[in-house]
Amino acid sequence: MRNRRRFTVITALAAAGALAVAGIAIAATTSSFSFKFSPSTAPKTTYKAGGLFTDLETHYSNPGNAVPGGAVERTQIFLDKNFKINANAASKCPANKLSNQTMKGAMANCKSALVGTGTAQATANGAFNINGCVLLFNGPLKNNHPTLNVFTRVQASNPSTISCANPSTNTKGNATILLTGELKPSSGLYGKVLDVNHITQAATFPLTIFKTTIKKGNYISARCAATNKTWNMKTTWTYNNGKSFTSAKTQKCTVG
Repeated sequence: MRNRRRFTVITALAAAGALAVAGIAIAATTSSFSFKFSPSTAPKTTYKAGGLFTDLETHYSNPGNAVPGGAVERTQIFLDKNFKINANAASKCPANKLSNQTMKGAMANCKSALVGTGTAQATANGAFNINGCVLLFNGPLKNNHPTLNVFTRVQASNPSTISCANPSTNTKGNATILLTGELKPSSGLYGKVLDVNHITQAATFPLTIFKTTIKKGNYISARCAATNKTWNMKTTWTYNNGKSFTSAKTQKCTVG
């Protein structure tokens, strides 16, 4: 009888521990990443211009810029060493020409610097989703590195509806989020890293989704030079509690 009671107590404690661990796992912030470079056929030694699609998503158990672990503070996107960025493929637009602008205003000031577009989403601290449109502009050098100005126009209301069509004439949205990424050298499988820091200083609400495509002449190009015919990318998120998470992905390429 005593052994049976002891077994019951141990079983109960083990179950409680498992539930606690499960609770921690459920409560943790989770992020995911995917990418696709097109076309997937590229030369082995020379570079071919193309487009890079990336999808970054984060889900918070308790979102909020003032909540530890409730927002992304920094995003680092590592590009395969066989991808090449040509910062001279577009004009360079300083961030002050994009601040507090509509999409129409941003395009009027910096249309020739546009290198990509996309969509975004933030969470109003879990109450509802805020939708937005993304314009990516080639920026001036920083620390002798190319930069990318990430312009996001959002509709911060419930419901949050905004059209991203025809940005040159689009005045939709009621708030602008402006981030700047610095393209720094990397190593190993990766040639460059787009480092976007101090995100919570620019974004009132935690960002959850960023889906963008970079494509502008030969601003981004690729070659299929690896022996395993594979492109590698990864993203590291650092949250506002100092913790970080990394997701690495690959894509096969064909020499042609």
